Amino acid sequence: MKDLLTVNNNVVIPSAYALTITEFEKLTTKELAFIYFFADHRSSYAAYDETERRDKLLEELKVKSTPNLHAGLQKYRELSETHAIKLLKSARSAVNKLEKYFKDIDLTAMDENGKLLYQAKDLVANLSKIGEVIEGLDRLEELVQKQQAKDNPNRAGVKTNKYSE
Repeated sequence: MKDLLTVNNNVVIPSAYALTITEFEKLTTKELAFIYFFADHRSSYAAYDETERRDKLLEELKVKSTPNLHAGLQKYRELSETHAIKLLKSARSAVNKLEKYFKDIDLTAMDENGKLLYQAKDLVANLSKIGEVIEGLDRLEELVQKQQAKDNPNRAGVKTNKYSE
């Protein structure tokens, strides 16, 4: 599938196809930028969890959350997300939760009976598996890239210019 929105020199540019979509034609360039940076898996903001990403983008782009913005976001997701991309986003969300777990774990926390909530051996076992999690996420990202390259009519996603026709 062709991209609905592309980024060129940090400016979001809607494709000609995107301009024919009712939900996009009502939006400003900054609102389209919000949609791209918030919803696209290739966005430089994709590593943030969804709430942090939304708040950061609303503030940085100085846009307001409106029904039109929400409708455009939903339409972008509907048209651009494959099953592989949805799985990639879910995996990234899980990694963010793991990061929070490792950051917030308190090995001295106890339940109401005075028993430790977390065992150091469990933490060590989980830490030993984190490399596998990262490798799995990398493999999933590669699969998504391969799928997108396969769906792109140009080899390896290379864009043609007026001289190559």
